[in-house]
Amino acid sequence: MDLEERGQAVITRMRGIPALSHLPVDDLPSIPLGLLRRSATRLHAVCRYRRGARKSEGVAPADVRCIDVHPYALTDQWSRYADFLLYHEYIHALGISNHGREFRELEALWPDEGARSMGQEFGRYLRERSSKWLWVCPSCGDRHPRSRRGNGRYRCRSCKVILEDVRGS
Repeated sequence: MDLEERGQAVITRMRGIPALSHLPVDDLPSIPLGLLRRSATRLHAVCRYRRGARKSEGVAPADVRCIDVHPYALTDQWSRYADFLLYHEYIHALGISNHGREFRELEALWPDEGARSMGQEFGRYLRERSSKWLWVCPSCGDRHPRSRRGNGRYRCRSCKVILEDVRGS
């Protein structure tokens, strides 16, 4: 399923959530969907607003320039999480720009509970993909993917033993 089809499927599911009926869900299909850079490791998706849109004064789908999703989230392994990411960003596009109480209550209405909890695992996956080094504890075996060598400057949090550098993929 490509990104546009995935977006349509998410919007269709959103139309079935009664708590969203007071929001302009029917305006969401006009928002262009795009991709983040493959090198992004901390950002999974983002709702980008048009220049001049002021979130403090309230925003609507017409104020959204695009929604970008990480390309690795669109693989079969992470497709459920990609649906949740789109849902999350669509809530922002509907005018709830902060992650306050109202936002979290609406976010919790996404029917796939497992997908809602995949964020940490996806972040770890991205960091491991982009890491060039592994800092490994010789005592307990903990592994920490990093982009730079440690050169003996870092210790294991639990064992206090100096971490060894291992060339990553």
